[in-house]
This record gives sequence, C-alpha cells and structure tokens, in this order.
Amino acid sequence: MSFIEISKQNYFHNLSVLSDKLGTKERLAVVLKDNAYGHGLQIMAKLSSEYGIKRVIVRTSDEAKQIESYFDSIIILAPTAYEENHPKFQFVINDLSQIEQLPTAAKVHLKIDTGMHRNGITVDEIETAYKRIVKNQLVIEAVMTHYRSADELSSELFWQQQIWEKVKQQILHLTIQYNIKKPLFHSANSATLLRVTEYKDDFARCGIATFGYHQMPLSYKIPTLKPVLSLWAEKISTRTLKTGQRVGYGGMFTAQKDMQVSTYDIGYGDGFFRYKNQDKFLGKLSMDSCSIEGDAQKISILKDAQEIANHFDTISYDILTKLSPNLKRVIVD
Repeated sequence: MSFIEISKQNYFHNLSVLSDKLGTKERLAVVLKDNAYGHGLQIMAKLSSEYGIKRVIVRTSDEAKQIESYFDSIIILAPTAYEENHPKFQFVINDLSQIEQLPTAAKVHLKIDTGMHRNGITVDEIETAYKRIVKNQLVIEAVMTHYRSADELSSELFWQQQIWEKVKQQILHLTIQYNIKKPLFHSANSATLLRVTEYKDDFARCGIATFGYHQMPLSYKIPTLKPVLSLWAEKISTRTLKTGQRVGYGGMFTAQKDMQVSTYDIGYGDGFFRYKNQDKFLGKLSMDSCSIEGDAQKISILKDAQEIANHFDTISYDILTKLSPNLKRVIVD
C-alpha cells in the first residue's frame, strides 16, 4: 500500500535551524494543526517531544487531546464555546464574545489584530478585554498577534511591528493596573523568524518551516531547510503497452513505442493532486491509482511539495495538508 515516510533527520535539522535563530529550543513553539500540515499529528508530536519541544500549537481541542501527554502546554487556536478546562490547554481569544464562554481559571492567549484583519480583538478593545478577562477570572498567559506580509518583499512587516510594540506597552501598563502577572508575548510565524535578524518576543510559532518549506522571495538569505515528508506508491500491476495503445481515462496518453507500464496505488482519493505530467504520469491520475513507465516495486511520488505546488500555481501547504490521514506514515533515519 502507498505510504508516507517522515525523515527524523530532516525534521531535527529544521528544528535546529529555527532554535539557533531563537537562541534556544525553549523559545520555539511548533505548530501541529491540521494533522501537522499533513505529516501526521501523532507521529510529529512524538518527534517534537523527542527533540525537546515543550510548547505546541493546534487548531482544536480534539487535536490537543490526542497529544496532551507529549507537551507541557498546548495552545488551541480555534477554541469553541464551553471548552473543558485542562492544565495543559491554553485558549486563544479571537473575539470579545469568547471571554464569557471559557471556564473559570482557563489560561488564555489574547490575540490582537494589528493589521491582519482576520482574527483578534482590535487595539481599541484591549482595555475592555482586560476588564472582562479579569472579571471572569481567566488567566492571561500570553498576548499575541499575527503578521500578514512577512513572506513578501515589502515594508509592511515593519509597519505592523511598530503597532505591535505599542500594543505591548499598553499591555504592560494594564498588567500593573490590574496587579496580574506579566504575560508572554509572541508574534512571529515561520516567515517572520526566517526574515528578521533579531526577534525580541518570548517565543515564535513555526509551522511550515519545521517541515522544510518557506514562501520567501529569493532575495532573502534563508537557511537551508529540508523537506520532511516523502510520498511513496507500490506497484499493483505491470503490462506492455504496444505502440499506438492508449492508457487511462479518455486515453489521454498514447504510446509512441512499445513500453512497459505499471499501475501504482496512489491517486486523488489519497489527497494527491490530479496531476497530469507526461514526464512522469501517463495520462490522467485516477482516484486510487496512476500509470507510470517502468516496473519498480515502489516509487517516490513526492519528495519536494514545492515542485508540485509550482506546477499547480499554489503553495506547499496546499499540497501537504490534502494528503489523506489514512495513508500509513513511518519514521525513517
């Protein structure tokens, strides 16, 4: 059956690159949302913990519950109403309305909209949020924001950072006013950390870079990252395709010579894009199989998601997160 290999060596290399930029692995929070960007939540949690990561970020409480034994703290980006409290779980507040929905003593990360205009309270709502958080006896573990253009060749990152610095000063003032502990601050995603020369917040949130990818312009000097995931398929059958014979739906590929063709057990039903590339795939990709010249018992279908992303004019995230969670994942190296 088709399967995914996870390179432990490459993953640890990427974590080391990011940890070195931060000065210590203690400042690195690994993002494992959406099945760890398609790599497999459980397997990547295990490897992250083995490396020494203490803090991770997921999308939902269900994801958090699956990996709670591996980490000291798990930040949940999209909590829903009436979440059960848990000593390791920390909930992001994306809107004022969430404050009254969280259980007493819940640890929260207050998200501030400094220009992304997607999630987070506005700068004008910060005082109101603090008042309501204190009233509802929530624990402000951290205050956070998200940069919208860190991976683009523009000055927008620096404009947003200036707003963020003013926000942090306001937060410190409110901390004194309400006599509560100083929160942690975090703002950098993978692109921000790779781009800046000095990062001053308490920790960075890194997702795609840990898996070996970035979307940065070539003009930026980015440390070498190594893809962690490779996708493999195994042979179902082999036949000789005669000159002039066509293969697959619609007979899109016509043999120009007698050739050996094998069918392999990967298709768009496994989350792989419906790829048409006659340099590799012969004709249309099927739901559960594809046709390729040769008779190898197993073949590598994907080693660098960016190459396929370029073909479809999309990004590596799009390729990786679509891979089926039903594909077997194994650790190598």
